[in-house]
Amino acid sequence: MQSDVIYTYYPLLASLLSMVMSQCVKLITMLIRRQPFKWSSFTRPGGMPSSHSALITAITLSVGLTDGFDTTAFFICVALSFVVIYDARGIRHTVGNHARILNQTLLKEGPKHLNEQTGHTFPEILVGGALGGIIAWGMYHLLNF
Repeated sequence: MQSDVIYTYYPLLASLLSMVMSQCVKLITMLIRRQPFKWSSFTRPGGMPSSHSALITAITLSVGLTDGFDTTAFFICVALSFVVIYDARGIRHTVGNHARILNQTLLKEGPKHLNEQTGHTFPEILVGGALGGIIAWGMYHLLNF
């Protein structure tokens, strides 16, 4: 019975684990770089690796592995992946650049109020996608589907 539940929810579990692991890597990186540790950083967007890419890659791969790579569900996941990754790299990265410019010009007299790290660079997306793929692939084989 328990393995049936895990099998049923495997795509969801793989994607959530990928997102959480990605955020944990960000916290570990902060400690290694001796940056101030803040628990709020666990939920903040941006940085290495991309949790958006990790989550969407894990769910797309896990749906492909369980339902097949020639199914409608997999094709929908692929299309959604393009939207999420485009948003993380393109739109939100540009928003971060705008926040940096505003902080430097308009808000230079007081503390910086705008989050400059909302999007992702291409390497952050690649590492996040690789992390999501590794976790989804590993869980799939660990659970012996």
